[in-house]
Amino acid sequence: MKIKALDTYFLSATLPQPVRTSTSTISRVSELVVKLTTDAGLVGIGEAHGPFLSQGGPEAMRAVGQILERVTPLVVGQDPSGIERIWQDLFALTYTSVRGIPTLAPQRRQLVTAISAIDIALWDLAGKATGRPVHALLGGALRSRVPAYVTGFYYREGERPDDLRREAAMYLEHGYRTVKVKVAGLPPEADAERVGVIRKAVGDDVAIMLDANQGWDLPTAVRATRLCEPHNLFWLEDPMPWYDERHALRRLKDEVDVPIAAGETEFTPFGLRTMVAEGLVDYLIIDSTWAGGLTTWRKAAVMTELYQIPLAAHHDPQIHVHAVAASPTGFILESFADPTRDPLWFELFRERPKIVDGFMAVPETPGLGLELREDTLEKYGVKLR
Repeated sequence: MKIKALDTYFLSATLPQPVRTSTSTISRVSELVVKLTTDAGLVGIGEAHGPFLSQGGPEAMRAVGQILERVTPLVVGQDPSGIERIWQDLFALTYTSVRGIPTLAPQRRQLVTAISAIDIALWDLAGKATGRPVHALLGGALRSRVPAYVTGFYYREGERPDDLRREAAMYLEHGYRTVKVKVAGLPPEADAERVGVIRKAVGDDVAIMLDANQGWDLPTAVRATRLCEPHNLFWLEDPMPWYDERHALRRLKDEVDVPIAAGETEFTPFGLRTMVAEGLVDYLIIDSTWAGGLTTWRKAAVMTELYQIPLAAHHDPQIHVHAVAASPTGFILESFADPTRDPLWFELFRERPKIVDGFMAVPETPGLGLELREDTLEKYGVKLR
């Protein structure tokens, strides 16, 4: 069996109301969808996303399209079962030329995003070719369902405490027992007050995670975390910018009693290795849709098992449910419960995997178990090639 075609779609949806983190305003969500078709008629689908896609607009779309055009010879004509070999060829373009294709080192971030979608589509194909779900190919599910938390409580224009209480009630009604709250977009005292409102609204039995989106410097992170600590926090995520994480995360861990979660902004297995091997995190977060696909996840899962670090997923629970279920230290999925935050998640699939009482069932259908809605591709998408 050989891959005979690589088709790419760029999807973008404008949010009805922009939401804000500490470092950016999110006014739209974007997704890269890849279809790999084989000469046996099987089609594998993969997804990728990332900040440069959502914020880059037409320029990002063109950049990704050009990269996919360049790397197509390394994919089309190949046996889709050679997932690792294809990944190694594509990843090598981040620093050197491969089989006559010039290096894409200056665009390595965009390249790894494209690799993510291709790699995930290869895993989907492998599952469909063997009649097995992706989690079986990753080693087999260690559980029948995976816990999920809901990300919300973004900063919104004109927000009042009652808005936070209504949002909390919505998540409780959906059955979530873990919620993630955005911080670092206000002074620490105001953030702590905001977290206090949410704690009272959800009660003592619901876990609260904080996500600073790398919005603090070290002194502010220490002060803000101490102010929020009385509200019984589960973890603090991405407190400080990427460029000094090795130094700053180590010092922060020494100063506060809240577990640290980070890793989603790393986009290679090597950056994830540093997080684990140097003891910088209590929870490692990976997003396979922008860090090189499920092949990157598999490499990181071995490291987290050896170091006994729980492994959490960022975004796209419909893909990561397979990876978390098959990982010995796999812990939890991220999800959204509000269609106004991610309309693509709610509209992209014919049968969207459901989260019931804070858990997603592990699929048993071949591949990822996902089928795209063609009307959604037409509504939000542009075919790049």
